Amino acid sequence: MSKQPKRVFISIDMEGITGIVNWEQTGGQTREYEVGRKLMVGDLNAAIEGALEAGAEEIVVSDAHGGMRNIQPEDLHEAAVLVRGSPKPYSMMEGIDPDFDAAMFIGYHARMGAPRAILCHTYSGATVESIHINGLEVGETGLNAALAGHYGVPVVFISGDEAVAEEARGIIPNITAAVVKWAVGRQAARCLHPKKARELIKRKAAEALRNLDRVEPFRFEPPIEVRLKFLNPLMADVAELLPYVERLDGTTIKAVYKDYPEAYCGTRAAIYLAGTTVRRR
Repeated sequence: MSKQPKRVFISIDMEGITGIVNWEQTGGQTREYEVGRKLMVGDLNAAIEGALEAGAEEIVVSDAHGGMRNIQPEDLHEAAVLVRGSPKPYSMMEGIDPDFDAAMFIGYHARMGAPRAILCHTYSGATVESIHINGLEVGETGLNAALAGHYGVPVVFISGDEAVAEEARGIIPNITAAVVKWAVGRQAARCLHPKKARELIKRKAAEALRNLDRVEPFRFEPPIEVRLKFLNPLMADVAELLPYVERLDGTTIKAVYKDYPEAYCGTRAAIYLAGTTVRRR
């Protein structure tokens, strides 16, 4: 018999949410963003309901998109605890610890450059071209799953478009996915109706948690080598100022870390520093 989950961690992004196909739906003082927020909490609450159905007793949600204040607390299912605001030490994964039985990723998207992938990017679409860890290219799914894996927590479920589901299956073979849209371009997709998407998310989340023993934690063995390729050389210029960074070429830096949490935070620091060169509107 599979282990019953007691504590479940949820990281929720926005680009993979049901019905979202354009950046205007993911931020800013616009009506489109307000609609996006409602769609976002709808997917999230469906996942929470699935977790409760599977026996979860404690659910922690990390708001993991943009400024990380997307979920309106009063709209969140009352069974969950919400971690919101930015910066957070573990960013998209703030709150993760070894005592969780499983993690779930809601509204995730594929890595930068993925074909037929809605709003694909890797951590920062304004700065990052690619990230390789110990030779493997990863997007946010891999980056964050490896942090959960460091603590022995398997990522058992993901929701988003078909591209992110395939990306997740490539590194976590038995992960359960709820595909809520199919890209026809980077900013266009065939989308399930929100009601049907939420029914799917709830059912698949419960199924994943009931079978969590089928999924092994995703890990990188130390030392952890991170190669981070930026979109232009100026970004690498400023990231190179960090004492632990080696410049490899015009746009690529490398750093080697003793463990994965150090690599996760060190990589985030380099990306944030590179982001200071991006011209603001």
